[in-house]
Amino acid sequence: MKISIKLILLFLLSTCLQGCVLLASSAGGSVATVQTAQTIDMLKTAGDVGSAAVTKKTLTDHALSALSGKDCRVFNILDKKKICKTPMPDVSTPEKIKAFQKSKDLEQTGKIGPKTRIALWRIQHELDD
Repeated sequence: MKISIKLILLFLLSTCLQGCVLLASSAGGSVATVQTAQTIDMLKTAGDVGSAAVTKKTLTDHALSALSGKDCRVFNILDKKKICKTPMPDVSTPEKIKAFQKSKDLEQTGKIGPKTRIALWRIQHELDD
């Protein structure tokens, strides 16, 4: 529940940042305040464009992902998908498979058997976190 509140607050803050120039000017802010707001807005936009070009995620997406520990993309909402989803675990080595099996209370064999496959399938299809 705590992370959800942080995610909502961060999302609202980032949304408000985009409009801080309008807020500063309409609230009777000084010229310096408006210029600072414009600079922040331009830097955020440039950062979003650069980040999206390289990683396919905006700075807001990266911040949400870091806070939640999940893979977040705000634009998923346009496709009627969850904003954040659990990333697929790394099961590339027997040790990592054992760690995953331990996290799901499965027998820790270090091999991907039927129960481990089901657990991975449930994560992939967003049935489990």
